[in-house]
Amino acid sequence: MSHKFYTMNLITQSSMPEQITVIDVVDSTMIKGRDMLNAGVSRPFGVVSNQQTAGYGKKGRSFFSPKGAGIYQTFVFDIQNEFDAGLLTTGVAVSVAHAIFKVSGIQVDLKWVNDLYLNDRKIAGILVEGILTNNVVTQVAIGIGLNILPTAVPQELKHIVGTLGVDVDKNLLVQTIFSEIVSDFSDYKSGLHLTYYRKHSYLQNKHVILKTGNADVEGDICGVGDHGELLIEQNGHVSAFISGDVTKVVLREIAGNGDK
Repeated sequence: MSHKFYTMNLITQSSMPEQITVIDVVDSTMIKGRDMLNAGVSRPFGVVSNQQTAGYGKKGRSFFSPKGAGIYQTFVFDIQNEFDAGLLTTGVAVSVAHAIFKVSGIQVDLKWVNDLYLNDRKIAGILVEGILTNNVVTQVAIGIGLNILPTAVPQELKHIVGTLGVDVDKNLLVQTIFSEIVSDFSDYKSGLHLTYYRKHSYLQNKHVILKTGNADVEGDICGVGDHGELLIEQNGHVSAFISGDVTKVVLREIAGNGDK
């Protein structure tokens, strides 16, 4: 039996543009990004690591971040106009998908609102956090965790966690993700990226249960709204949900076994 050989190429500072700082091991790139912002680092900037010891995603959930198996990065941008979390998060997802395709030739799916999927498994998560000054969002921290190489995955995650599965140049992928976001950032507010997002929506036409703060909502996903809302149909009635309303999206057929 043959086994594919993967090289654990690590991200190095010498390969990065000056706006990106590489730290081999960090607790969380999101925390480090905020520290760098508070220290006065000029925006946009990025911090990327080969390993996180306390990586987190939406709602503070732990993000599995073993050394050398993925890319763990945070980019910080100034906000010049009104902050629209739905358009920004979906826009970043499209930019990351474009970067992955450019570097690897692999087309990923976009699972609302902040995950990238391949072969029915989550390979990346995106976290967008607004940073307030005098109760106004003045900066945004964009965290991206991308699983690249197969590695030891905890048993409880094996049914949902996947990897890109190709031996890409991590340094090139980090640079490409950063350049795609920088290039697209000012255009996210237009919503033009939603055409691509809808085309590659993982949830389209799927029967789901939305876990909200008030109750479970069950129905069929029928689209994504003009501000990145998730549209769900129940008995002929369509409702829209923003990401802040929803704690989990569970595919109905696996509702008893956790969520994808």
